[in-house]
Amino acid sequence: MWPFKRVPIVDTDTAQWHADNFAWLVATFGGNGAFANSVLVLPKPGFFPADGQQGHAKALHILERVKHYCGMDDWPVELVPDHNPAADRSTISVAMPVHGKHALGTFSVAGNAVQISYVPALLARPERLIATLAHELAHYLLATAPTSPPCEDDEHEFLTDLTAAYLGFGVFMTNSVFEFEAIQDGPMQGWRYGRSGYLPEQDLVFATALYIAAKELDPHPAYQCLKPHLAKLLKRALRDLTIDKAFVEQIRASIPEKAQAGELA
Repeated sequence: MWPFKRVPIVDTDTAQWHADNFAWLVATFGGNGAFANSVLVLPKPGFFPADGQQGHAKALHILERVKHYCGMDDWPVELVPDHNPAADRSTISVAMPVHGKHALGTFSVAGNAVQISYVPALLARPERLIATLAHELAHYLLATAPTSPPCEDDEHEFLTDLTAAYLGFGVFMTNSVFEFEAIQDGPMQGWRYGRSGYLPEQDLVFATALYIAAKELDPHPAYQCLKPHLAKLLKRALRDLTIDKAFVEQIRASIPEKAQAGELA
């Protein structure tokens, strides 16, 4: 017999943090079929059809699709490009990975006006742009919460990443955490390294597993769209959730009563 017990991808306390906050999200925002009708958004044809837009028009088009999947079609928001030089990702580092410190997106409210910014360089990386916009729209959703979440105040950005997964963007969020790219400029060669979001990969995989398990979805489309090592982690997480069903049962129990009557069947 193999002498080592397989270790879950997140520890018990972390898993409980996810379940508690995911259940709060479902209880707070999942009524009237919002959670039941949400979809697992994937980086594959059909989810983000292109109409030939370029530049900021392309970003606006993507934002409208992200809003649609979030159930926020009618939520007013101004999208603005952030041309701060600190966001320039073109600098090459020879023989070592580098990453930028500038935020890829921001959410702000001035009076009744909501504004989301994005770094234009993300237009060349649509998957990261989609993850960034989902994170900022998660901020928007959380700003309307009538009750406080279970997490601590200093965990708000972690909750925002979790909220993006709750909205169906777990695959995008997970794939976008780390990005390594080989680059060359004349005689110079090196690597560019980018990091997005706040939750670690394992946490976002677990959050995605909670979403899939709570909604009883076929996980194979997610496996096909995730990076290979992340697909393996998702399989492990879903296997663990079938063994210890308490976390998924906690989330399902939090669905508002009107939405429970057959909507997830």
